[in-house]
Amino acid sequence: MDKKLICGTVAAGMLLVTSAIGAHSAQSVPAAVNLDTTAAIETALKEVPGTVHKTELERENGRMIYEIEIVTADGQEMEVEIDAETGAILKIEADDDSYGGNSHGSAG
Repeated sequence: MDKKLICGTVAAGMLLVTSAIGAHSAQSVPAAVNLDTTAAIETALKEVPGTVHKTELERENGRMIYEIEIVTADGQEMEVEIDAETGAILKIEADDDSYGGNSHGSAG
């Protein structure tokens, strides 16, 4: 009788541990990445023509985001953020400093 009680307690404990591990694993799964790096770069270059300087895939607010830095023909550095799941462009912004430290003032 004691043997049955011990086996039942051990089985219940193993079930709880297995459930806890499964719940933790589900929480640590990264957000979906449907867009590969090449497709993200192509999308960014359609919006901002130039040369890709840097590409990063990061998690922001639970979403996977590509951050792509592009240097335009006139030396301006731009950053394009793209949602890695949907391919939607989230943000396009100019960097305050131009690439390589060149500044372009107005001619006059």
